Amino acid sequence: MQPWRFLVIDSAEGKEKLAPLASFNQTQALTSSAVIAVFYDANNVEYMEEIFNKSVELGYMPQDIMDMQMQQVKPYYANINASELRDINLIDSGLISMQLMLVARAHGYDTNPMAGYDKDQISEAFGLDKERFQPVMLISIGKAAKDGYPSYRLPVETITTWA
Repeated sequence: MQPWRFLVIDSAEGKEKLAPLASFNQTQALTSSAVIAVFYDANNVEYMEEIFNKSVELGYMPQDIMDMQMQQVKPYYANINASELRDINLIDSGLISMQLMLVARAHGYDTNPMAGYDKDQISEAFGLDKERFQPVMLISIGKAAKDGYPSYRLPVETITTWA
């Protein structure tokens, strides 16, 4: 249901507004070419019919498949509880965030995902409806002034179970 929404903060004024909210990520907030604040739209299901109808119009999906999916998806979203919807939206928004970072890297840009910021204040600080637009993460983007440092990753045996 494409819940992701992006706020691109690339002006000096926007970065100055973000910096106090960015905790220990102030350097990235102030020096990146831009910071992309990723939110999910808690009302994203409002776009369901537009998404499906446009898919049919563009030939991506046959009408009968759209009708079948609408019969399944509409009741599902109508009956899902807030916690389940939040989980779905966070997963979808996390996936698109990683995809954005991979595409940026493929085009020669560096990125850094950030969770250390004031999630309770960021929506309002940038004039967004706090109840509707829920923060997911910040992503700094630009050309790194210096190489980052490597980080340790747990061995596959620690993080994986085979069954």
